[in-house]
Formats: sequence, structure tokens, C-alpha cells
Amino acid sequence: MTLQSAPAAAVGLDRSLWSSFINARSDPLRMTGWLAVLVSRVPGCVTGVVIEADPVQGAYLPTAVVPDPRRDLSALVPAAEKVLASGRPATLPGPDGAVHVAYPVLLGTGRAIGAVVLDLRGVDEAAAQAALREVHWAAGWLTAKGWEARAVDEAAGLRRATVALDILACASEHAKAEAAAMAIVNQIQTALAADQVSVGLVRGRGRNPRIKVLALSYSAWFRKRSSLMETLETAMEEAFDQMASVSHPPVASLARSISVAHADHVRASRTRHMLTTVLSDEAGPVGAITLERRDDRPFTEDDRLMAEAISALIGPVLELKRRNRRWFGGRLVDGMLHVLGILLGPRHLSWKLLALCLAGLAVAGARVQSPFRIQAEAVLRGEINRAVVAPFAGFIAEAPLRAGDTVTAGQLLVRLDDADLQLEALRWRSEIDRLSGEAREALAAKDRAEVALVEAQIAQARAQADLAEAELARSRLLAPIDGVLVTGDLSQKLGAPVQLGEVLFEVAPLNRYRVDMFVDERDLRHVTEGMQGRLALTGQPADWLGVSIGRITPLAEVRDGMNTFRVEGRLTAPVTGLRPGMEGVAKLDAGQALTAWIWSRRMIDWMRRTAWTWQP
Repeated sequence: MTLQSAPAAAVGLDRSLWSSFINARSDPLRMTGWLAVLVSRVPGCVTGVVIEADPVQGAYLPTAVVPDPRRDLSALVPAAEKVLASGRPATLPGPDGAVHVAYPVLLGTGRAIGAVVLDLRGVDEAAAQAALREVHWAAGWLTAKGWEARAVDEAAGLRRATVALDILACASEHAKAEAAAMAIVNQIQTALAADQVSVGLVRGRGRNPRIKVLALSYSAWFRKRSSLMETLETAMEEAFDQMASVSHPPVASLARSISVAHADHVRASRTRHMLTTVLSDEAGPVGAITLERRDDRPFTEDDRLMAEAISALIGPVLELKRRNRRWFGGRLVDGMLHVLGILLGPRHLSWKLLALCLAGLAVAGARVQSPFRIQAEAVLRGEINRAVVAPFAGFIAEAPLRAGDTVTAGQLLVRLDDADLQLEALRWRSEIDRLSGEAREALAAKDRAEVALVEAQIAQARAQADLAEAELARSRLLAPIDGVLVTGDLSQKLGAPVQLGEVLFEVAPLNRYRVDMFVDERDLRHVTEGMQGRLALTGQPADWLGVSIGRITPLAEVRDGMNTFRVEGRLTAPVTGLRPGMEGVAKLDAGQALTAWIWSRRMIDWMRRTAWTWQP
């Protein structure tokens, strides 16, 4: 090259491309500028592509395309796959005489972290090799960029490990899991600049795992049964069930995780950003840590990695501390020693008096008899229920009453539309008149056969007319007895159709009642016919009613998760002001028994059944 050619070469270089590359403000723009400079330096290059590994999606994706990002890149896929698999540069022939030059970007491990692929047109083998050498020299910047990213990641990992070890050391200073958890959440709040940090551990890990909040940052006491704690524990269980971190709004790496419970907690509290990581030991998840921020500072990938590093170290420590404090391993012994120290040691006179009172109650319960009463839920029903049904298919014309109204025998309950029935009756009466005229004519003509036929037709028409009159009479449905309407409300169904046999109302008397009592199957053996008891209705708790058992129904019914049997009883004295459907509690007198047995009979029965079950 001569001295005169140097200025010409410098002029040939596109200074704007270099300026775009050097002055780029983001990694994608810087990568696009670098690729544009490379394409401008390779003769015959029409398209350049930079492919990099995406750790989130677990695939190689194009990060820069020059000159047209919208161009179809499927023709360059074989060259890219070859160099990414082999880790060596390659040139492959393409369609329409094109040549594809591909060069891998490698780090020290030999694994390709990306590739550069160029589409050359109208070049020979020598030009393709020259282009490969050009890419080789230019790829040094991509390799340096990869090493820089790795150095940043390793520095961040070292920082996360340092913070996690400091928190672990702080937790190791406490013997109890509660104190260690409190120290942990306070340290995490400072390290990750969170407004609130909470840690929860799993209870019932084997069958029905439930997470309970163990500690809140800078909160010596909190209401464990509040709705806010329930939504927080539900959010922790959401991450526990997925065995992965969850955030709301989601960070990039957690976009696929389910965060419904986290969104509910954010709506119910002042929190705007929420991140939960899982605590685990050698057997699996044992709890969760939740970080919350109330201002507009979303959690980043670095925050997630930091929280996961802390969780990985403190999870086994917290679980071990909790195991060491379990009931039969430590807490029960400590509690018994503490109680004995209070009862047998000096001072604590009030506790000693309380212990004496409890002992006296226990002795009295084992020696004194008291009334044994069986408790059961009860419902007041009418002794009989009379049904009012539709006599024929028709339409509702009038319904002045509805359920809850008091009626007397013969009072109108509902009237069905009878227009069609009246027309039907009129038609048959007209038919009778016509047939009567024909009978007279046949009689005048002395045609006996015709007279007999017409008289048979007249009898048939009269039967149809009588049927229509009977249905007209039944279009008005009346109350069969004095009482109250238990079911039925047709006031909102005027004009609606009814079917033959459809139950429209049920009427129960007001002075005759039946009491249905639902006795637990464990107490059924103590119940006999004729047993007396008392009933306290929910609407009249102060005025109890006397009941007498009349029948024990041998059919089981599940109520509130218990297997019960229906026992029918009657009121021993008439009472006014009652209504069918009232509910209450009945207590049946089953004699006298030891007070201690009355209190503990359920536990005794359970122990007997369990012991019998375990017998060979």
C-alpha cells in the first residue's frame, strides 16, 4: 500500500457505522452497530446475523440482523446449527449460488455461546476464506463481551454468597427457630431493600402441608389469624406447590410461574411488588420467604438470585432448629420442667392455687354424678303436610298467597285460566242440542236404529260436558285445612304454565308439630322411645319446650360431616307462635352418670375403637 492509498482506504470506511457502534447506548444497538461495521468490511455480504444463547428460553436466538431485520433467515439455519454443534467455523453453499460463512463464539470451556453467520453473493472460495478471516478477527470483541458478562455474573455470585453466609451466621447464633427466623428476615430486609420480609414453615408436611408464618421483619408480634396473614400464607403455599420462585408482577425468568395468590395479596395490601422463594432441605421444600415492596421499585433478576441463594442456605438450618424443638424431642420436656418448677418452687402462688383447683375438679368429676343429656340439632315440622297439586295442565291466572301466609280451609290459593274449559263446555252443550234435534227427527220418522245411534251420541256428549264442568270446578284450588303455607310462591309466575300433578303449595297445620332431632350415631345407643327432653329454638332461646321421643328412624343422614340418625318427637304441651321450619338444639335426658365420663366419653370411645382396630 502506498502513502497515497491510505487516505483513500480511510475514506472508504463508513464513519457513520463506527460512530453508531461506539456511541450505542444499549447492548442490542451496540451489537447491531458492530455487525453493520463487519458487513461493510466484507465484500459481497448481503446479510449478517448474530446468534446468542438465551438462558431464559433455553435456545439460540438472533440478537442482531443487518441490514433488514425482517428478512427470512431460514436459509442460514443449517450453517448456524453446524457451527454451534461442532464449535468450528464453516462455509456452506446456499441457494442461488450464495455462500454462507459461519463462525462460532467460544469461551474457555469450548461451548459455543453464539455464532456469526454471513450471507455472501457473487464471491468465490478465496473471498469466502477472506471473509472468514475477517470474522475471526472481529469475533474477538464478542468473546471479550462474553468473558465480561461471565466476570460480572461471577462477581455478583460472590456477592450473593457473601450476603447469604452473613445471614446464615446470624441465624446460627440462635437456638430456637422463631428467634433465628426473626434475625433472618431483619437481615434480608436490609440486604434487599425490602419494606417487609416474612418467613413461613410447613406444618403437616406429610399429608396436608400448610404454611404458617413464623416471623415478620421488625415485628415482635403479629395477628396470625388475620385475613392479611391468610393471603400471605396462601401466596407462600403457591410457591411451595410449584417448588419454584414466584413474583408479582413477574420478572423475566419467572414469567411462566402461576401468581394468582400473589396478585390477591397485592390487591388486599399496600404491597406493589412481591417475590417468594422456596426453602428446602434434603427431603424437599420446608417453607418459603416472601419479600414485599410498597413503592414503585420492582424486583430484578439480581434480587431473585440473591433471595434464592439465601433460601438455599437457611432452609436446612431453620428446619433443623424446628426439628430439635419438636414436642417429644425437646419442647415437651422443657415445658414439663418449667411447669414443675412453677408448681413446686417458690413464689407463683396464683399458679399453685390454679393447680389445686384443677386437681379438685378432676377428683370431683371422677366421683360426682350429674345429669347426662344427649345434644342434637332439631327442626320443627308440621305433623302433616297437605299438598295442593295442579288438576290439569293449564296456566296460572291468579295467585294471591305465597309461602308463609296463614290460610283457612276453603280459602282460594290459586286460580287457573278456565277460558278454554268454558269454550269446551259450551261446545258440548251445543252438540247436545244438535243431537237432541236429530233424535226428534229420527223419532218422527220411526227410524229406531237412527234413534238408538243418536241417543248414544247424546250420552257421550253429556259425559264430555260433565267432564268439562268438573275441570271448571277444579280450576279454583282451595286450602284443604287451616294452617300455614310451607312451600309455594306463584305471585311472580302469573301466566306461567303448570303441568298435571305439579305440586303448587304445601299446607301444614299451626297447632300440631313434629320435632325432627338428628342424633349423632355415637350417642344413638343411649336414646330410647319415650325419652323426655327439652328443645330450645334459635328464635326463642330463653323459652325451652318439652319434647317426647316417639320414633327412632333407622336411616342415616350426613349433617355437617357427621353421621346422624333422625329421631322423631312430639311437643309435650301446645305452644303458640311457632312456625314449621324453625331450628334449634334439643337435649334428651338419658339419666345420671359420672361427670368425668360425660366429659371424656367421646375420647374413651375413640381409644377403644382405635385399640380394637390395632388388635391382630
